[in-house]
Amino acid sequence: MSLAGLAGVDIPEIKLVELNKLDNLPHINLPDEKYAFAIKRFDRSSIEHTPSQRIHMEDFAQVLVRYPHEKYTSSNYEHIGKIIYGFSGDGLADAQQFARRLLVNILLANGDAHLKNWSFLYPNKVTPRHSPAYDIVTTKVYMENETKYALNLGKTKEWHSVSKRHFQLWADKAGIPWRAIEPHLDDTMTKARALWPDSLNKLPMDEAHKETLKTHWSGLQQDFKIET
Repeated sequence: MSLAGLAGVDIPEIKLVELNKLDNLPHINLPDEKYAFAIKRFDRSSIEHTPSQRIHMEDFAQVLVRYPHEKYTSSNYEHIGKIIYGFSGDGLADAQQFARRLLVNILLANGDAHLKNWSFLYPNKVTPRHSPAYDIVTTKVYMENETKYALNLGKTKEWHSVSKRHFQLWADKAGIPWRAIEPHLDDTMTKARALWPDSLNKLPMDEAHKETLKTHWSGLQQDFKIET
């Protein structure tokens, strides 16, 4: 999530909290864990001297009326992009952010960006906006042979075969102007290449996981390769 934020992804406030500083935890077996991941709720609004108000939010399984078990199989990123572009209160800006996140998920070897990990938020209770990102994980470090992201993008799911050409096909299928998307992909790559290698070394991530991520970067197509 920290690396995603550095690449221009809209993320909420996040931090690691020592488990022994948390009260009322359920009895779950986490023998090797010292920290919990904390994320500030963005589906709540707070106005001074008034109780917190709920902000309606629906993930794309709900938007598309899909059951949870269909979250990997019943749609693709073109379909999600088309809905975001067509129905968001700022369709172009949210489609550009969606494209940026798609690329970041590929760069971070996240194979779990399924329908329930993309959402609409309704800040004014009427008009949907693309919600902040909330579940970007390098799944490859936990699933050794994983090579694919969750849904089809430009007729492929393979991290190591995807290129700008697939994103252009995605944009064309979703009806989003490619000229408005390509600069955001370029900006994402500029930020990732400039900031990620040094930042990764400073993050509290398992050293073996860092090496897995670096190897992943070196195996991507030239459009998206990151040198370390």
